[in-house]
Amino acid sequence: MAFLEVSRLTVRFGGLTAVSQLDLSVDEGALVALIGPNGAGKTTAFNVITGVYAPTEGHVRLAGCEIGGASPHAISAHGVARTFQNIRLFRGLSALDNVRAALLGASRAGWRDVLRGAAWRSRERAGEAEARALLDELSLGPSADARADSLPYGEQRRLEIARALATKPKLLLLDEPAAGMNPAEKQALRELVAQLRRVHGLTIVLIDHDVSFVMNLCERVAVLDHGEKIADDVPAAVRRDPKVIEAYLGADSEAGAAG
Repeated sequence: MAFLEVSRLTVRFGGLTAVSQLDLSVDEGALVALIGPNGAGKTTAFNVITGVYAPTEGHVRLAGCEIGGASPHAISAHGVARTFQNIRLFRGLSALDNVRAALLGASRAGWRDVLRGAAWRSRERAGEAEARALLDELSLGPSADARADSLPYGEQRRLEIARALATKPKLLLLDEPAAGMNPAEKQALRELVAQLRRVHGLTIVLIDHDVSFVMNLCERVAVLDHGEKIADDVPAAVRRDPKVIEAYLGADSEAGAAG
């Protein structure tokens, strides 16, 4: 049984079918990309997996447990975390407080714990140490006390990942993590994603429009077009797939994806 199993997933908004009969299996520990043209249904699929939308039809199972249609909070408790195409940080808070907020939200502590005084303060100190460790891991330690909205764009992207990791996920979904980055930043991000997967034992599914970034990072690539899956294979095979070339990559895709 696959760790993440999406079966016959269909999502409709009125008369529009955003995702149609999608099957996607992701093994535990895998690193898989979901690519395709704008409007292909990629982010909609992510939104169903994370509980933003309920499926119109079909199933989403994580480690054999049905999560399709559950609330975002419940799905997070199952070990699913994500980043967003449009960065969603607490922009007026420091980088450190962004991660601390995620740690608090993911903990089982309630307001009664806050009122317990010394015990809560001890827990809070431990949480701060954990948050700083995550920032250090993502090379954000020197920016811990800076406001999130003052950070360079690439650092804001990494802060989103740090905040997602604070929830201790088993499955991490990255929506356009390389968007807006220069080549050096993309290379650093590629190395970071591979490192996080190894160190934290993560299963990772990502969306990105940078074909080179995806093909040189992921071990498998699924392609959507108009809500339907048209390919699902290793990168080299996807680059050569006539349907993918016609729908998305273009005739020069193999040469362009080699970098």
